[in-house]
Amino acid sequence: MPALTPMGLSIGIMLLANLLPLWGALMGQWSVYELILLYWAENVLIGLYQLARFGAVGWLRDLPEIVVLAAFFTVHYGMFTLVHGMFVVGMFGPSLDAGLEAGVALLLSPDGLLVPLLLLAASHGFSFVVHFLRGGEWRDAGPKELMLAPYGRVVVLHLAILGGGALVVMTGQPVAALVLLVVLKMGVEVVAHRWAHGRALSPPNSPPSAR
Repeated sequence: MPALTPMGLSIGIMLLANLLPLWGALMGQWSVYELILLYWAENVLIGLYQLARFGAVGWLRDLPEIVVLAAFFTVHYGMFTLVHGMFVVGMFGPSLDAGLEAGVALLLSPDGLLVPLLLLAASHGFSFVVHFLRGGEWRDAGPKELMLAPYGRVVVLHLAILGGGALVVMTGQPVAALVLLVVLKMGVEVVAHRWAHGRALSPPNSPPSAR
């Protein structure tokens, strides 16, 4: 049996993290609002892990000046995700009075979306360790790449999700349409993941903790 590569393992964990939303869609337990709200929260996770990449590059390559760029990214990406979140709640929320605060409360509730959110966080964390730290991506990550990397993935992914979500709403949220939405998201994720981490993973020459 061929050895499982880091790329294959990280994609496998990513797909496993998406199985809970898929199960919820199959069982008719989740609404399109809950699915898209969860995927919006995943954007927030992506931003947080990107800040971790800024920190890793600044520490491992001794570039303290990168803190300024990280601060700019925090403000810019934060505003981007805030506006996106308000749009998601306004377009797909259960009522016109539903606000982003209610959406965040649902995401952080153990009876709501906390468990699938933690699974997605673990998946992104695994990818961060395997590809960026252990795989040595931190050596070649430039300031411009760090600044722009999350946006392409987020825009492509959520154009697909919002389009699929609108289709689900128009068709009355049938189970088949919700499942298709989740599968579409998973497919886009695999392509984006392979594109972002397609370089060969080789062991770093020095431990990630060394400056």
